[in-house]
Amino acid sequence: MITEYFKQILDNYIESKTTGRFNKNHKMFKLINYTTTDALNEIVREYGLTVRGSCGAGTWTNYPWIAIYNGNITTTIQRGVYIVYLFAEDMSRVYLTLNQGCTNLKKELGTKGAREAMIETREMIRDTLNNTRFNTDNDLIIGNVDYEIGAIYYKEYLRENFPNEEEFLEDLMEMLKIYDDYYNLIYLKDKEVTNKQAEIAVNKGVIEKNMKDNIRSVYRYIKSKGFIYTYEDLCNFYLSLKTKPFLILAGISGTGKSKLVRLFAEAVDARYSLISVKPDWNDSTELFGYKNINDEFIPGQLTRIIQEASKPENLDRPYFVCLDEMNLARVEYYLSEYLSIIESRYFDENNRLLTDRIFPKGYLPEDNPYANLRIPENLYIIGTVNMDDTTFAFSRKVLDRVNTIEFSDVRLDILEFDLEDDVEKVKLDNSWFKADYLTIKDAIKIDKGYVHKINKEIMEINNILAMGNKHFGYRVRDEIVFYMLENKRYGLLEEHVAFDYQIMQKILPTITGSDRVIKDILIELYNYCNPSNHIVDSIDYIQLAEEGLETALYINSANKILMMLRGYEDGFVSFWQ
Repeated sequence: MITEYFKQILDNYIESKTTGRFNKNHKMFKLINYTTTDALNEIVREYGLTVRGSCGAGTWTNYPWIAIYNGNITTTIQRGVYIVYLFAEDMSRVYLTLNQGCTNLKKELGTKGAREAMIETREMIRDTLNNTRFNTDNDLIIGNVDYEIGAIYYKEYLRENFPNEEEFLEDLMEMLKIYDDYYNLIYLKDKEVTNKQAEIAVNKGVIEKNMKDNIRSVYRYIKSKGFIYTYEDLCNFYLSLKTKPFLILAGISGTGKSKLVRLFAEAVDARYSLISVKPDWNDSTELFGYKNINDEFIPGQLTRIIQEASKPENLDRPYFVCLDEMNLARVEYYLSEYLSIIESRYFDENNRLLTDRIFPKGYLPEDNPYANLRIPENLYIIGTVNMDDTTFAFSRKVLDRVNTIEFSDVRLDILEFDLEDDVEKVKLDNSWFKADYLTIKDAIKIDKGYVHKINKEIMEINNILAMGNKHFGYRVRDEIVFYMLENKRYGLLEEHVAFDYQIMQKILPTITGSDRVIKDILIELYNYCNPSNHIVDSIDYIQLAEEGLETALYINSANKILMMLRGYEDGFVSFWQ
């Protein structure tokens, strides 16, 4: 019974905080994040809603919660309107509420402005919807002012007088009806106006491709093969490729990095090739080729793939190349030609993406089939790396040119997969993957206002990095803008989720060292990612950062920065530790 789960949380949460280290295998973590969440999911799934629970991020929160979302409205408690069970700090009670996110509002309006906006929103909703069952006095006793102010409707359940299962579920069903009314009577009407504006500004009479459905099809296909990657992971993988046809998948061994490349390629009917990097690669001959003692050209593995992909009949089909364990050798030694050539891309008069020639003029006879070979627009290189003491680190030259996607989250508890073996592939031609922007001018032509908005955020980050001469140049700025613009175009991820990925993949991997200024940079970056919980350098600053981590706007980046700060205290900062 669901009420029993809630009683267990109220009775045992405080003790669990003091007796057990925070981790995904902790009994209380599983009770909130999995057991109770799954039970509620069984009820709300038929309404098209999803449930997510949280007892903290990296450390136990004082205010655990279990939220119910309409994915069209929001997928996070940081923004939008949602149903959420909020547990009081002293665990004397729990509230069923219709509530609203404040983290994004705080970043845009400041704390005072955000709270004023939440009050205005809650009063507007109360004036529009009918409610006779739930309280509207905002006299909640949670311990978190923002949760208390943001509550639109609520009902209190005391630990000492908890309702029976029937009453508990009746309340939930009534709150679901109110949430549905909000969606249909308020949200959709607002959205209708926004969509019409977006259609005029972005589509300009052209029907926008629905990449969101394509990603969902890829997700179902991969899951049917017995592998677990989240929808967000797949969106990020796609957007990273769309931004630039070269990316790196990093993480511990056995997390499915190489498998993702193969499965994604299968799901979209792309050609897939695997090239295993060897430790003795000191130049590009294994990839691009060389001349033997008879002056005959011997093409490398990548050159042969490039030639195949460049054939006119193949240009509309994506070619995925997986460079497996690419840092067993120094990337700068064997891939430097590619890193330079890929920066020479340009659109020809037919809107084809071209590069400079791979081999300098005169190196091969003009009648040689490889003489005029270029990197085709349908070739995508994905490197996989295991970061440990046996491999080489990446230089700034490599990191500035690539999205580095980290795979470190292992969910051993998930053992349920789609049993269907005949999930259909979704055939996507190269137009879905081909880059749309090569210069910032290309992006400004499409959406000048949004480019300026994202650029403002990027400048704020770069000013922080400049404290220690760690700031980046135009290339990094441009690629972050391209990623964010593609995400907006296809509506794949919420903006704060997409920008969180970009901080993780384009900013943090370049920060390394043991200088004092590195610590200052990381603290400022943490404060940027978590505007609701600023920290300063003090004896217990890491503990304070842990305690407030859950309020972070960019939660993954804040969590990673916290890990890097722990590394600083141990003597050295590295993204890969």
